[in-house]
Amino acid sequence: MTRFIHHGDDKRRFIRRMFAEIAPRYDLLNRLLTLGMDRHWRKRLAKAVRLESGERILDLACGTGDVARTIARQQPESIIVGADPVPEMLAWTSTRSLRLRTVCCESEALPFQDNSFRTITVAFGVRNFSYLDRSLQEINRILAPDGCLGILEFALPTKGRLRRFYHWYLTSLLPRLGALLSRGYAYHYLAESIRHFPGPEDFINLLASSGFSHVVTERFLGGTVWLYRGQKVSA
Repeated sequence: MTRFIHHGDDKRRFIRRMFAEIAPRYDLLNRLLTLGMDRHWRKRLAKAVRLESGERILDLACGTGDVARTIARQQPESIIVGADPVPEMLAWTSTRSLRLRTVCCESEALPFQDNSFRTITVAFGVRNFSYLDRSLQEINRILAPDGCLGILEFALPTKGRLRRFYHWYLTSLLPRLGALLSRGYAYHYLAESIRHFPGPEDFINLLASSGFSHVVTERFLGGTVWLYRGQKVSA
């Protein structure tokens, strides 16, 4: 299996190239490989952050804008920004919704002022941050006091048959399906990035050390997908 880099500038360059290549079929593969469940998870994320009309909302690592469009439908009066480091992904976002403002940027160097957003969402993008600690600190910086951060992310089940099946699915079946429809190496990376990402307990601790409190979680599909919701600690 290809060896992937999971931190730093080399990862940043790899992520940009990989997502630029898979952008045209990204949404189709998400639907197929999750049997459509990813839409449900993204809707749960939009619901969990408890949006209010007129807010400034950032969907970070927005990809093709699935979550941002979901939020836009729920909150037509809010200002919604989609940010992503891959121009090819943002191009798909812009063609599907003229309402969304898009910004091309890296998560560890966000071009926004302090306390700019009341709500920030990240759906399946935190694993792809090149500098995880720095990115979470940047998110905290631009989030308003008592503002809400909502994150969706994959995880490995801790034990049992589901863990063995999920490992087989990620390492054997998923890359083969990806190779048929897009770039197989991208789905090898998906499996490796899940394996290298902090488990739920460690990630909750990381959120706390980055300035987030009252972190609550919700699990889907036997703990293979986690929703984290946290609040910025007031100064």
